[in-house]
Amino acid sequence: MQCAAGALVRPILWETVLKLKTLMAGVLATCTLTAAYAAPTGSILRIGCEATYPPFEFFDSKNGKTVGFDIDIVKAIARRLGYSIEINSMGFDAIIPALMTGTVDVGASAFTITEERAKKVLFTQPYYLSGLTVLIRSEDKKRIVNVEDLNNCTICAQIGTSGAMRAQEVPGAKVKIFNTVAETFMELGNRGCDAVIGDKPVNSYFLKSRASTAKRFYQLPNELNTEEFGIALAKNNAELHKKFDKALSDMKADGEYANIYRKWFGAAPK
Repeated sequence: MQCAAGALVRPILWETVLKLKTLMAGVLATCTLTAAYAAPTGSILRIGCEATYPPFEFFDSKNGKTVGFDIDIVKAIARRLGYSIEINSMGFDAIIPALMTGTVDVGASAFTITEERAKKVLFTQPYYLSGLTVLIRSEDKKRIVNVEDLNNCTICAQIGTSGAMRAQEVPGAKVKIFNTVAETFMELGNRGCDAVIGDKPVNSYFLKSRASTAKRFYQLPNELNTEEFGIALAKNNAELHKKFDKALSDMKADGEYANIYRKWFGAAPK
């Protein structure tokens, strides 16, 4: 069964453009950015993340800190490189612009590696293999059994995510964009949309968060695609990028990565 037709709503992507008025101003700007990234051993790495995306990054009200799989991975890499970290929580769609302008040094927020994003930032080797899934209300299990049943329906997704991009490909769908994934789940529960398209581990974590949630919602079993997550760094920060990549390889080889993975997902990485 299909839903009523609706207009496609596309997220707005904000880009930061640096206009250099003189050659000297350009040189000074370049030097400033370079200095921000040429941090000595023992200094602070500024990590940009969208801290409402469990289990990858989220605010833990019990200890007042931002925690999650991504946070533990970045902490481990930073420790190996002799850095401490500073968490900067911001909107997901603001992280890449923040990297490009030197506001943060590292973007760790379940970033799917895409060609479009790779034009703007450097990605480490993949550290997590994911996929998109469809989350619906349990009462709609007979009506919506695959993504084709979402044609002409209303779909919720988080701004700037691959889930939002995939939702826009559904024929006739009206796509409602929200700043956080929690808002998409709330809208689904309030019957403001027919489904949420998002990362499988995030949808799964939401279902496991409380018993009532598992009863009210249902995740379609088939993944819509396969995605690789990477840690993002600025294009002009190649040296730190190489160090991050090396540290990540070392973590995978010596077992620290597997231990962090088990902590958040309950099983060894595939």
